[in-house]
Amino acid sequence: MKLIVAVDEKWGIGKNGDLLLSIPDDMMYYRTTTRGKVVVMGYTTLLSLPGSKPAPGRLNLVLADIKGLRVPGAVVCGSMEQLHRLIGCFEPDDVFDIGGGSMYRQLLPYCCAAHITKMRFDGEADTAIPNLDELHEWSVDSESEVKEHDGVRYSFVVYRNASPALLPDYPHKSSAMASYFRKKEPLETALPEDADDEYRKELKALLTAYFYPLKDGFSAADVERFFESGGGVSFEQYLRDKHLIADIGDIEALKEKYGLADKKAVSVTVDKNNLSVIDEHTD
Repeated sequence: MKLIVAVDEKWGIGKNGDLLLSIPDDMMYYRTTTRGKVVVMGYTTLLSLPGSKPAPGRLNLVLADIKGLRVPGAVVCGSMEQLHRLIGCFEPDDVFDIGGGSMYRQLLPYCCAAHITKMRFDGEADTAIPNLDELHEWSVDSESEVKEHDGVRYSFVVYRNASPALLPDYPHKSSAMASYFRKKEPLETALPEDADDEYRKELKALLTAYFYPLKDGFSAADVERFFESGGGVSFEQYLRDKHLIADIGDIEALKEKYGLADKKAVSVTVDKNNLSVIDEHTD
């Protein structure tokens, strides 16, 4: 996995639960670097995101030792051990630790790379991460030109870890799954005229998963059930089989499953706010 964070000259990252400084270029760097990836965070960091909601266009993994917690649109892990196991279900380049301080410190040994925005000022931080320049296993891989914002000079530095600690290696790797969590435009689908209630019910479940992936959240107990299921499929496939996420291919495959692919059908346009339109088209 990797991490991404902005630090001041003392490797401070925050004060009073907030960022030390908001630099538009740094915000853009964060968005472009993590877009389409798996992001890992603590519960406090989740609450600090806009609307206290998961970051869009990314699969959000949240560490929270809160029994029964569900976060719509995100996966909750109840312990660091469980989080380690789930991170091992993805390719290392697909996972980013985005904080906060405790998460950075605990997961640092497992990171193969660190994307650091180095700000040349003292933010008098009350939260910091280890200085990678003082850790022998870490070295600078690349650094951008020095830029400036409101009198503060900064640059983007990528560090590499020569010997990252190993995470549990799950045999069936999953994609980062970000495509499921992007904003969805209205979908046009064909509804066979003789579709029965079971088909309509399953179609609505798939459409819900398509427009609202992980609508009711995925709890730590759900994660444990995934690992107890036998490990025969990737995490992505497990969620698809449960109709918790879906893509257009899943919706098209449903007609094949019910033998309706060649049946006479009506065209139905569905968006996230009118899933009930499926019930309105009856024989």
